[in-house]
Amino acid sequence: MQHPTSVFPRLSSRATRALAAVSVLAALACGSAQAAEVSALWGAGRYGYSNATLAVQTGPLWTHQLAHSSLDLVLEASAGQVTGPASGTGQRHLAHVGLTPFLHWWFAPQTALEFGIGANLFSGTTLGSKTISTAYQFGDSIGLLHRFAGTPWTVGARFTHYSNADIKRPNPGQDYMQLRVAYTFR
Repeated sequence: MQHPTSVFPRLSSRATRALAAVSVLAALACGSAQAAEVSALWGAGRYGYSNATLAVQTGPLWTHQLAHSSLDLVLEASAGQVTGPASGTGQRHLAHVGLTPFLHWWFAPQTALEFGIGANLFSGTTLGSKTISTAYQFGDSIGLLHRFAGTPWTVGARFTHYSNADIKRPNPGQDYMQLRVAYTFR
């Protein structure tokens, strides 16, 4: 078993504050009158990269009814770890925390498309053979989710792309196709 400092070797005070903010948001979401959703995501990328994430979504902060569908806006706080291949000179694991607003388009009673663009902070700037140049990364996600009627369970698939938007080069980006399982607390 790895020592915790080898998994999170350069967790800066900025990352620690961001992780604390994610924890506060999760506590607020779970303690609010609205439902909070806790999810686990696992994703695979190209060339041996992977991503494991835990996330908390608030209940809808905004909703709008359309003729035959509806929209809602939620806020997701996340914490996770990306893993690179064993080859390369960079770190094998980087921790990350993020905050992302998601727009859900409920085109069927229990099924929605989700779109999100948020801010993420990584614990380092090298992962496997990639140099991502900045610890700050934007996270763009698109996904499909389905809630099982009469249960607290949701499943989905999400594509997530991390990039620093060319704030600094090189900017190779990271892409993950993720499976998502969520439980809603009411």
